[in-house]
Amino acid sequence: MDKIVFFNIACMKKYQGLVGDVAVHGGDYVNQHGFGAEIFNFQHFRDKMYGFVEAGWEPPKCINITRLGARRTDQAVSDILVIWVARQSSGGKTLVVGWYENAKVYRERQRPPANSHRKQPNGQDAPYCVEAEKENCLLIPQNMRSFQILRAAELRAMGLIPAGQKNAGGIGQSNIYYAQDWYGNQVKPKLLKYIAKWGSQKHLAVSL
Repeated sequence: MDKIVFFNIACMKKYQGLVGDVAVHGGDYVNQHGFGAEIFNFQHFRDKMYGFVEAGWEPPKCINITRLGARRTDQAVSDILVIWVARQSSGGKTLVVGWYENAKVYRERQRPPANSHRKQPNGQDAPYCVEAEKENCLLIPQNMRSFQILRAAELRAMGLIPAGQKNAGGIGQSNIYYAQDWYGNQVKPKLLKYIAKWGSQKHLAVSL
C-alpha cells in the first residue's frame, strides 16, 4: 500500500491566499489570527505546490519522516501520498479536502522559493514542509467534500473500537496522523478507491 500521511489543517475553500477566502478551525493560532501558513497549500508556483502543516508548537517542530520510510539522517522522504484534512464548519466532521500524490515531505519546515508570493498577513513568508508537482495535486470543492476521517475521540464515542484493541488510532491532538494503526488499516483502502474515483472527475475539482 502507498505510504500515506494525513495532515490536519484549517478549513478553507481554495487555499490560495485569503482574498475571497477565510481560514477556520485550524487550532488556537488560526482561531486567534485568522490565518496560518497553510493558506497557500494549493497556490502553485512554477508548476509545483508547497504545502504546510503545523507540526507542533515547541522546537524543533519536526515531522517524523522515519515513520514514512526515511532514514534518521534523511532530511526528506519522497513518493508519499499526503492527505489534507480539515474540520468543517457545518457538522464539525473532519473531511478530506485534497491530496498531493508522489509528494516530498521534509523533516523540518522550509523557506519558500523566491518570488513565490507566499507572504502571510503578518508580513512573514509562509514556510512549507511538503512539495509536489501541480499535476499530482487535487483540491475538492467545498460542497463536494464527503470522505470523513474519524478522530480518536469519535471512534471511542461511537463504539467502533474492537474489543481488546488498545491503540485503535484515528486523529488525535497532533495535526499529523500516520495511520499506522487499526483504524488506519481500515480507512486507507477505502480512501485509495475514493482517490481513484476522482481520477476520472478531475474536471470537477478546484482549478489550480
